[in-house]
Parts: sequence; structure tokens; C-alpha cells
Amino acid sequence: MIVYHPVYDTYHCLTRTLKILRCLGEKSYEKDRIKIYDYYFLFPCETGNITLPGQFSTYKKICKANRYNKVYDIRNTFSQLESVQETAYRALASFGFIENNLLFDDIIKLTNNPIPENLLFDLTDEETSYMELVTTFFENISISELKKRTKLMEYRYEFFETK
Repeated sequence: MIVYHPVYDTYHCLTRTLKILRCLGEKSYEKDRIKIYDYYFLFPCETGNITLPGQFSTYKKICKANRYNKVYDIRNTFSQLESVQETAYRALASFGFIENNLLFDDIIKLTNNPIPENLLFDLTDEETSYMELVTTFFENISISELKKRTKLMEYRYEFFETK
């Protein structure tokens, strides 16, 4: 029996990352921020576990969780996903889609190189709703606050605040 899940697929992560970066624009982003965005892009039903202000509570119901898409240990799943993400980021840099020199400083930024048509996919309704949350709320908070609200990464030992 062969079991497949996109969490372990580097090429799926590569296309997810390109979708996210295309929606966000040409700004540079912290690698941790993109990792968190990617986790919720992969598991949109988990947005219900994010601590959000009242006006964004509708985004907690992007999709309904069931026994097939429910994540029972989010930190463990996120840590397993990180190695796949790192591989995908290095691949994107080697293909020339993100800046290689910034990647070593834990910064991710799209290059001006054109992305081939076979890698450009349209967003689903769930992905569009999630990216609305990212652009309206997550982009306006610091990385430390994002880590605190999502509870995916340690935030208490951050030395500096970046926005």
C-alpha cells in the first residue's frame, strides 16, 4: 500500500511557495514567516487554532476539519514539514526563482526571472480565503507576534522585533 501526503512532497511545497510568494508580491520575507504561511496553506482547516482578533474570526472557518485532514500534533507535523520546506527553498534558489544570496540570511524574495506556465496554478477558494487573511492581517504583525498567535514556533527568545 502506497500512502501519499503533500506534507512530504518537495515539489508540492515548491508550488505552494510559488503561489504564496506570487500573492504577496515582490517584497522580501523572513523564512520563518513563509514557513508558517506554507503550513496553513497546506492545512487550511488548522486556521481555527490561530488566535485572531474578533474582526478576523470568519477566517477560522475556512474549511471544516474531519478525521482525514485533522492534524493531531501540530508542532511535530510542522517540524517534519520544515526539512521539506528547506529542500524546496534551496531548489527554488537553484532554479533562480528566489534570491540565492538572501536565502543564506533567512530571507526569501522572488527574483525577476519568469516562472514557467506549468508551475503557475490558480488558487482554490480555500487558498484565496487564506491568502486574504495573510494579506490583511498577518502581513501587518511582527514575526514574533505571528509565532505567538500560531503557536508553531518559539517566540519568547526573539532578540529583536521585525515587521
